[in-house]
Amino acid sequence: MIKIILIFIFGLIETYLFTSWNLAANQKKAYLSSILMFLYMTTYLFILDIAFKDSNSKLVIIVYALACMFGNFFRVKYEKNKNGNHKVI
Repeated sequence: MIKIILIFIFGLIETYLFTSWNLAANQKKAYLSSILMFLYMTTYLFILDIAFKDSNSKLVIIVYALACMFGNFFRVKYEKNKNGNHKVI
């Protein structure tokens, strides 16, 4: 159970980093986007390694996908609120 919780947390972090990387790359911030890509890929490959070694990999993949969904949602909502756009959806 602890492994599933960790996968969820890493999935949130990984997708938050990926969305942040997309935003930084779109703004042509070379150093920031490079550091974020390094962190993103390290986390992503770590999660893939766990999923391939786990006998219950379907659950790991589903939890990871849900975490990615929430990580992206939170990062985009943060960006919208930072820019003063407070719409719910």
